Amino acid sequence: MEPLTGIRIVEVTTNASGPLASGLLADQGADVIRLETLGSGDPSRYVGGVRGGFTGYNLYLNRNKRSVAVDLKNPAIRPALEALIKTADVFVQNSRPGALDRYGYGYADLHNINPNLIYVSISGYGADGPGSENRVYDPVIQAVSGFAINQTDADGNPQLVKTIVSDKIAAYTAAQAISSALFARERGQVQGHHLEVSMLDASLSFLWADVFWNDSFVGEEGVQRKPLLADFYRIIKSGDGFITCIVVGDDEFKGACRALECESLLDDERFTTLMGRFTNYRPLLEEFEKRALHYSSDVLIARLDADGVPCAKVNSREQVFTDPRVVHAGSVVEYEHPAAGRLRQARPPVIFAGEAAREPIPAPALGQHTDEVLLSVGCSAADIAAWRAAGAIG
Repeated sequence: MEPLTGIRIVEVTTNASGPLASGLLADQGADVIRLETLGSGDPSRYVGGVRGGFTGYNLYLNRNKRSVAVDLKNPAIRPALEALIKTADVFVQNSRPGALDRYGYGYADLHNINPNLIYVSISGYGADGPGSENRVYDPVIQAVSGFAINQTDADGNPQLVKTIVSDKIAAYTAAQAISSALFARERGQVQGHHLEVSMLDASLSFLWADVFWNDSFVGEEGVQRKPLLADFYRIIKSGDGFITCIVVGDDEFKGACRALECESLLDDERFTTLMGRFTNYRPLLEEFEKRALHYSSDVLIARLDADGVPCAKVNSREQVFTDPRVVHAGSVVEYEHPAAGRLRQARPPVIFAGEAAREPIPAPALGQHTDEVLLSVGCSAADIAAWRAAGAIG
């Protein structure tokens, strides 16, 4: 089941937030057409491990899509792109605010061409205000939003999450909003309209429930501040590797003490109540860490599992692929790409009507579908040849 079959998305996006947002919808059946910069294409084509001229980064973000290489600044190609926009349900862009407006591809321009078009703008800080004109990348949003301060190391130094988390959160937020907008349009509640998603807003929304639970109250009067969940997250070194476990309830605490053979902690007044453990979680984990060094990871996980303690061994990247839970769920799929060879990727995470997604269509080469797409919206072969000769398309 591909619930978005029949929906066409045209995108002018780069790197992660825009391509991932539309990619999530392409996995669900949407026809996604990328308008890529003539000559160079998306910078993601040059980032990450590479084989056969394709990077693993680009191959994942842009599977199930088609690529048109075009110079948006060239007025000769404008009629063809207007014809394409008339067939689209959604337009996605993640340029800096105002950038596409200068070339006649802003919301007002495209809404006039297609009043039913859902126009999506993804930006760093929003359409205007401080920083809106600046180049913004994921680490910048992590620093501003609270991600970095929530990742402090043992010495209290802020740390970045070592993945493009703010980009990805913006992408998932945009994909969900697009689906809602399509639903509202289908029910006749709205026609085309403008969706605006900022990486900062998406990151704050993602963080708020737990990272800002002490800051949700205006003023300090009557507020009982509590440790953050981050205080309970710890990687524990075993005798031959690393594990993690989390102890919240009384049964979990008793189970961890039995598994680690430190039953004396059961009588330690710092840890006898749930509130006491929350308040003194750091010294409790330090006691657990001392004991964990006496066991291998496998033995330690077996003991903790047997006593009902939530735990897991820390997998290497290679071990992720062979983890029995990953294998059983079919969470990683393999398929062939004509240039990059055999690929391995995470499968689309949602199963509709009991069916996993079909095998992905390999990510396209730059401009692979230029002629196919333009012919499909009524352009002639002679026009395409002329535009190519004029340097308007690739």
